[in-house]
Amino acid sequence: MDILLSVFDRMNMWAWWAIAGLILIAELLTGTTYLLWPAAAAFLTGFVAMEMFGVSWPIQLAVFALLTVPLLWIGDRWVRPALRLGINSGLNDRSMRMVGQRVTVVADFSAGRGRVRYGDSEWAAETVDGSDPDAGETWTVTEVRGVVLIIASHTN
Repeated sequence: MDILLSVFDRMNMWAWWAIAGLILIAELLTGTTYLLWPAAAAFLTGFVAMEMFGVSWPIQLAVFALLTVPLLWIGDRWVRPALRLGINSGLNDRSMRMVGQRVTVVADFSAGRGRVRYGDSEWAAETVDGSDPDAGETWTVTEVRGVVLIIASHTN
């Protein structure tokens, strides 16, 4: 027990920052984002543990605990959903970004197939319901199958 107390007595800024680093390494290995918040709390506790403040180790542990709980809650409530949304943001997937966008029919469709203009290029397209839109109409992309856009009337 005396060894543990002597370790706690030596807790300073560098010790807390080393703990934060170890927790961050564990976070990188797990990838859950749950360990990110205790690491941030340990980093912030390091500022409280600076020698000029002379804060004792029980107060440092209390600060660490009091920072960890709200950071975990905030991270789970707002950051994790935003990160999950970022995974499906379509940042590097053009076809995913096309879904929901409006396209202009270039020429009359036949048997539910034709060509549409998206941005500065023309794409092969099929209608969801097999209808034949007229040239100049505006439709909405609902799906992308390879190089074919699946479109539906934007009034539906």
